[in-house]
Amino acid sequence: MKKLSHGRIGLVIVMLTVALLCLTGLRVYNGYVFFFDLPDRSGWTGEGDARRYLDHHAGVVTDTLLEIDSKKYYFTSDGSVHKGELELDGNVYYFDEATGVMRTGWVERGGARYYYWKETGVKAVDDVFTIDGGEFMFDVDGAEVVGPVEIEGKQYYFDKLTGMLKNVEKQLNGAWYYYAEDGARFGTGWAEPVEGRICYYDGDAGMLFGEQTIDGQPYLLDISLGGRLTGTVYFDGMVYTIDEKGVVQDKQREALWNGIDVSWHQGPEIDWAAVKESGVQFVLVRAGYIASEERPVWMPDEYFARNVHGAQAQGISVGAYIYLYNSTEEGLADGIDAFAAGAEVARVKLDLPVFLDVEDKEYFKTGSDALGGFDYRTGLVRFGLERLESLGFEAGFYTFSNWAGKEFDTDKLYEEGYPFWLARWYNNNADMDPETLAWNDDKQPTVWQYRATGQVGGIEKEVDRDYLYWDRMP
Repeated sequence: MKKLSHGRIGLVIVMLTVALLCLTGLRVYNGYVFFFDLPDRSGWTGEGDARRYLDHHAGVVTDTLLEIDSKKYYFTSDGSVHKGELELDGNVYYFDEATGVMRTGWVERGGARYYYWKETGVKAVDDVFTIDGGEFMFDVDGAEVVGPVEIEGKQYYFDKLTGMLKNVEKQLNGAWYYYAEDGARFGTGWAEPVEGRICYYDGDAGMLFGEQTIDGQPYLLDISLGGRLTGTVYFDGMVYTIDEKGVVQDKQREALWNGIDVSWHQGPEIDWAAVKESGVQFVLVRAGYIASEERPVWMPDEYFARNVHGAQAQGISVGAYIYLYNSTEEGLADGIDAFAAGAEVARVKLDLPVFLDVEDKEYFKTGSDALGGFDYRTGLVRFGLERLESLGFEAGFYTFSNWAGKEFDTDKLYEEGYPFWLARWYNNNADMDPETLAWNDDKQPTVWQYRATGQVGGIEKEVDRDYLYWDRMP
């Protein structure tokens, strides 16, 4: 037998090594030996920055966009997984910073939102695109543009959640605007943002409210929602006569108005047109109650805004009342602040006072000196009234005749200029003569609640009936 030469021995060793690598799944890349799982000899290897993907045909995958288990990755020239944004063939993609998986849909990073198309992963840039039924705008870097935007001389508004606003009202810097069907902000003139409510918009000033002169003609517009009013309208102590086009023909002051007060108890389906037809000129609507220390502080009446808007749309003058359970200044402050915030959100404006309803014996602690007695209770009511005034509301107080001057100083508060709404029912089954003595010889209340069993058109349940004396309004 011939002996193998050293050269042939070396060749055999090399051939055996290659065979071993092929059989065992070992591969060498950049000086490193990798092992792939059998039988396909492919898959992930390494951890963290050393993580690579091995292909049984090509070894370590490089410079490639590859889908693995329904997830897409991009592998760089050294085989590592790319993380973050990447431009390929003129398109920009985004790969998760932690996993390297291609992201699609909305991605929020660096305080901005970006969108990568779900089908391709390509980033949306420098245009307005329709996404899930909404229209969204993106700048040249692909960041979503939100807020007011001018495009080709027209004003638009892009909302972060819904995209471009269309056929909707939006408040900006205290003014209300209407964005029409094409998404452009309505400029100047009459428009109908909601069916049946015709409003006037004055360019950058937005929607107009209250008494206005438009094209040289006098108008009265709903102070909460801006709707054009017609017919007989009761507002701020005046009775307006308005033609079918909304132009004011006449206005006169009446010293005595007939009214009602309502709450959730009367239900949601009040027919305010029928209420007005029955002779009601004003309504005081329950806003909610300020709860005791053991309950949530502010509990709004679920029908408050609905009742305010419904009455005002018919030309009925509107005020409000807040029932008091709380007997601390802190509780009153928290409750009144929450009421004011809720009224702003609900677009509620009032032309009559907000009355603090002082009648609950358990929480107001009548006849007791536990909270400092008569003077403390007077100061507590005054504190609430001042809080309302500081928030821009005209403020008054309500109580029963047997509390007036006994449980707190109603005379003093009235002399200080606060409207007084008094409950006194001489005959709870009949309408009283408004000239009947309701309080005392020299100080009659601003508003007199004279019965609790009234009936008016448009409301199925009984309601309180009231008189408003404008000559007694401070």
